[in-house]
Amino acid sequence: MERSLARVGRLRDDPPPGPAQLRRRPGALAGLRVRDGDRPHGAPALRHPEHPAPLRGRRASRRASAARARGGGGGVRVPLRWLAEWVDLPWPGRETLEAFLERLTIAGLEVEDVVRTGPDLAGLVVGHVLAREKHPGADRLSLCRVDLGRGEPVEIVCGAPNVAAGQKVAVAPEGAALPDGTRIRRSKIRGVASHGMICSARELGLGEDAAGILVLAGDPAPGTPLGDVLRAGDVVLDVAITPNRGDWASLLGIAREVRAHYGGALRMPPTAPDESGEDAARAVRVRIEDAAGCPRYVARVVRGVRVGPSPAWLRERLESAGLRPVNDVVDVTNLVMLELGQPLHAFDLAKVRGGEIRVRAARPGERLTTLDGAERALAPEDLVIADAERGLAVAGVMGGRDSGIGEATTDVVIESAQFHPARIRRTARRLGLHSDASYRFERGVDPEGVARAADRAARLLAELAGGRVARGAVEARGEALPRAEAIELRPERVNRLLGTALSSGEIAALLARLDVAVEQGARTSAGGAAGPGAEAALLCRPPSWRADLAAPEDLVEEVARARGYDRIEATLPVGPCAGAEAPPARRLREAARDALARVGLVELMTFPALREAELDALRIPADDPRRALVRIVNPVQSEHAALRPTLVASVLRAAQLNLARQAEGLRLFELGATFAAGAPGALPSEGVEAVALWTDARGGSLWEPRDVPVFFRAKGAAESVLAELGYAAAFRAGSAEPYLHPGASGELRVGAERVAALGELHPETAAAFDLAGPAAIAVFDLAALLRAPRAEPRYRDISRQPKVRRDLALLLDRGVAAGDVVEAIRKTAGAALQSVTVFDRYEGRGVPEGKVSVAFRLELQRPDRTLTDTEVGRVVERIVKDLSQRFGGELR
Repeated sequence: MERSLARVGRLRDDPPPGPAQLRRRPGALAGLRVRDGDRPHGAPALRHPEHPAPLRGRRASRRASAARARGGGGGVRVPLRWLAEWVDLPWPGRETLEAFLERLTIAGLEVEDVVRTGPDLAGLVVGHVLAREKHPGADRLSLCRVDLGRGEPVEIVCGAPNVAAGQKVAVAPEGAALPDGTRIRRSKIRGVASHGMICSARELGLGEDAAGILVLAGDPAPGTPLGDVLRAGDVVLDVAITPNRGDWASLLGIAREVRAHYGGALRMPPTAPDESGEDAARAVRVRIEDAAGCPRYVARVVRGVRVGPSPAWLRERLESAGLRPVNDVVDVTNLVMLELGQPLHAFDLAKVRGGEIRVRAARPGERLTTLDGAERALAPEDLVIADAERGLAVAGVMGGRDSGIGEATTDVVIESAQFHPARIRRTARRLGLHSDASYRFERGVDPEGVARAADRAARLLAELAGGRVARGAVEARGEALPRAEAIELRPERVNRLLGTALSSGEIAALLARLDVAVEQGARTSAGGAAGPGAEAALLCRPPSWRADLAAPEDLVEEVARARGYDRIEATLPVGPCAGAEAPPARRLREAARDALARVGLVELMTFPALREAELDALRIPADDPRRALVRIVNPVQSEHAALRPTLVASVLRAAQLNLARQAEGLRLFELGATFAAGAPGALPSEGVEAVALWTDARGGSLWEPRDVPVFFRAKGAAESVLAELGYAAAFRAGSAEPYLHPGASGELRVGAERVAALGELHPETAAAFDLAGPAAIAVFDLAALLRAPRAEPRYRDISRQPKVRRDLALLLDRGVAAGDVVEAIRKTAGAALQSVTVFDRYEGRGVPEGKVSVAFRLELQRPDRTLTDTEVGRVVERIVKDLSQRFGGELR
């Protein structure tokens, strides 16, 4: 009974203690945070252990969780209360929060997580006090009949003196939990059952008033979630943005997107500062020396600032956005970055030597100590903000320690610039220095917003730090980044790609909502006026902040987003259904890949870059065209700085790795692209090559005996691959490839084309790749195969007649190539010969010095009758006689 009375909260002199202050985690959240690092030191987690009822189940995706874990900047945090200052939101009011979030996700702003700050009001609802009666057993208690929007009204005992019939109040029904964790249960108070609790502001964590209940303003419906009515704390959206939409990394960008889908006015903060005193151009000069790296640079001068702590509202907004307040000058630059998406930097004017700011490339060997205290070694492609004597900042990434704002600073230069996104991205990656500024610069900023951001920062410094804004801005321009000034869009193309039936007026209206200026009937696709009865093209001019809109297909996607993907009905594609045959080069690649796999090889997929030293390991001469490498501008690893001119090194490197892990009997192949540098001023060329490799197994195997040299395995497999592809290849001993053994190599030719080189590895190459045992490779030139004559496969009846096999063992000179003997046998035997293969080679005891015994297996067959022994004998005699005359062969 005592506990129940205490829960009423107004019955005793010492009511139960409530929260000491407004429960914020970590403060009244009203900001936007680009996650490019951890929260400020000591800041608690924003997430409550349990989401409010309407938001349950929206946990962070794996991608968002992974981004947080590594401190990456994978999205933005959007506090809805701050966003509502910029644009009219549909929640609360027109639609539920879930519907609003779903609409944003469909538009491309993927909401990965939803976090409430402030007190957790989940389960608490609006109640309508229908009647108030005196408690029958206590003078200071009231018995209230309350409508909770759930059918029958409930009775609640209340001790507040200000409760009255007709009020809309905050109710914690049975089973609900208060923000301090206390769960409300049905209880009897002085003999009367109470089915909930009417709450005070203190019990809701909204203030210190515990003398009476909280009476709600307006006319909310009974049963409405209390959080939707009070909007205590804030709702923060964790939004994933795609790399091409840098404009979304700001409140302004998100507000524009909301306005496009819900309408209403965009409320921009005031930007124009009050100017006085001298011209800014007399205080500082700006010169862009690297015009390609900096399209635009604007400087504003503010004198007489007082560096100190920022006001509470500014500190709270920065902290809620994940930024640590530093001082009023730095905090203003960060606030404007969150608002407008334009990173700013502030320099102490007294530390800018010579009164000049230069935007230049870093000098060889130049080093700069950044604000984090680390000394950075700069590369010539890095952009530097410098004065007349030294570097002041790594442009677009981080400022320098020696030019930053300090307690003694009185005069400030505000930098607002546009830098080349690729330059900033490469610098940030190379230095491992990813900042909020680089996150935005590498995605691209609005060139027309550069001056506006500088003006906004100057205005705020004048208001918050007591500064005087010098007259005018100092501006310099470099080379403008390429962007589409106008894009021609034909309505029929939009409808064909989307499966819609939109008119040109509807398309223009949808694009106009996204700030794309559209002129109807401007011209046709041929460049002239629209003809009679023809639907004219639309001439579309993207806004300055949409550099990602560069082609008609980009505008088609925008039409789909503006209309809503969920509103595009499914339709069957309309168009010709003519089949398309793959080009010959692609068909050959796929057939070669299958043929290589069928001879027992395992496919590799390696990185298409190589170390230049690997060409030395392959013994490639200095004047070989393969030494003209295609260089990688921004290699993932510095040692892999060129694209491979051949796949041989890639395959040998994979073999080296596998053999180091005790693998044996490797059978590997790779089919992929090779790259060759073109003539000066010409583009590089790309070829296709297949490389197969065999190594010996120490103990052999059941299907590959140990005594079969690896060279012959490679030769037989290569010939089988070409035969399956439809090529009749002839072997020629000897190859000019420097990585092959000069005494155990050769090439396969089809007509005049050399289609493959094969052989054992040169000992020096094998040693360079740590290949201890015998190893052989075959290198197939697919471009030569395309040029070579290929016999189209033809159907041939299976003969009903038996085959006759004859084995011939011949003594031949050691220098005679078995392939030449095979070709001679085919020509002499005539049509009866179906196949001839080499199945044995022997030299040693019983064989004269300088001779070798080679055994051939002949298969003979006639399609119409059985061959007689006499006929077979005559064929064999003819073959032996011919081989004796040509090669001096003797039958053993």
